[in-house]
This record gives sequence, structure tokens and C-alpha cells, in this order.
Amino acid sequence: MKTKLPILIIIPHGGREVPDELSGYEQIDEFGIFIESDAYANRLFNFEDAAVKTDTSISRLFVDMDRPPLSSHDYPDGIIKKESLNGRKIFKESIFPDEIAISNIIRRYYQPFHDSIREVIHNGEIKLIIECHTMMPVGPRYAKDAGRPRPIINVENIIKNEIRTIRTCPTESAENFLSCFKKYFNNEEFTVSEKFSLNKQDSTGYILQTYGQNKIPMLKLSISTSLYLNDKYFNYDTLAVDNLRIEELRKKIWAGIERYSEKYLR
Repeated sequence: MKTKLPILIIIPHGGREVPDELSGYEQIDEFGIFIESDAYANRLFNFEDAAVKTDTSISRLFVDMDRPPLSSHDYPDGIIKKESLNGRKIFKESIFPDEIAISNIIRRYYQPFHDSIREVIHNGEIKLIIECHTMMPVGPRYAKDAGRPRPIINVENIIKNEIRTIRTCPTESAENFLSCFKKYFNNEEFTVSEKFSLNKQDSTGYILQTYGQNKIPMLKLSISTSLYLNDKYFNYDTLAVDNLRIEELRKKIWAGIERYSEKYLR
């Protein structure tokens, strides 16, 4: 990875930190924060020497970068949440940040994240945006696919709302992007579902809906945590994954992105 490609990598859910303003008020423990994050996403998609990157160290439970700016009080799934994806209470009884605290938190963490994305797009040098996530092997409680097994890789390029269906890039481009990953992940076994899928479920994320309507093609890439959060690679006591496995997967992910860039990105 030598010359930077004209690609913006967005990682909204890889953080595990509690904001300073909320530290001590949380009820959820370290394991809960870990398992509800896009675990290891900030390392798996860390290609900052080869592409432009925007990420965050803050946990999605306390500041969700993939929610609309006016949804801070939405229950259960606004910017600042009261329950986790699996129904765990996040804050201690009768404690939730007030209007002033919420405003300060959004100003300090949420707005700079999105400002950085807009700045990169405004510069006009980016030819592809990839929103990167890890996903639980089985759909969690509030997901549209709750209780159903998931593939190891899912790619999305479709946004559906009450009015219309929007494609963030041509479907052929999304299919080509997914095919580039099949070459490197076809031997991975960690799912009882199909290994690869395109638009497995309708995207409701704010990032894809907001930046996927620019002129720059955009894709959402999700990698299953079943590939590394398992008995073979994961230590449940230390919440650590085998470094060699993370590096192996990171190289495979980048190989897929680089292959797509070489073949289709003009």
C-alpha cells in the first residue's frame, strides 16, 4: 500500500470509549460495550496509508455517528441510546443526559466526524466512498433480520424510504465490488447462511442516505464478526483477538478493495 487511492473509508461504529461527559453514568459493562460495537472495525478497515479515512474512538452506544442529527432522544435508536442492540440498559436508573449535555456531546464528537466527511467530499478528489462495518453473525433484537443468520460479507447500494428507492451507485458496480471479495473470502466457512449477499436488507443508516446521494459512488461493506470472534481466535477473558487473524482479514479486505479499484475505478 504505497500511493493513496481516491477512496474515502468511513468507519462509524468501531469505537469503544465512553465520552468524558458520560463516564461514570453508564450501567453497561466493558464486555457489553465491546460486543455491541463494530468490534475491531477500526483495525480491520485501517487503510489510512492507502486511502482517506474517517473513524471514531467513541462507542456507538453513547454517540452513534450513523443516526440523523435531530434523533438524539429517539428510543431506542437515536444518537445517544437508552438500550443496546440486545436490550441492555446503557445508563443507571433515572439517569440520561440533559439537553445541555446532549448538545455539548453532539458538538464535540458528532459534528466533527461529519464535518470531516463533508470536507473530504468537497475537495473533489474522491471517486468512491466505502462505509465500513462489522456485523453480528445473527441479527440482533431490533434488526430487521432479528434471529436470522447472516452472511460473512454483505454489500449495499440501495436506500429505501417512504417515497422512493435510491441507488448510491449502479447495481452492476455493487455486484462487481462484491465479486472482488469472493476471490479472497471464498474459503472462509464461518456462517450457516450464504457467504456473500447484496442488499440483504434495506439500509436505514444516516451515513449512506446522506452521502450516498452525492455524485460520488458509495457502497456499504459489512464483514461478519464470526470470522474472528470465535473460539479459535477470540479470548473472552481479555476481549482480544489473535493479531495474526486480524491482519490476515485486513489484508484480504484491502485486496478486495484494491482489486475493485484496479479493474473498475476510473
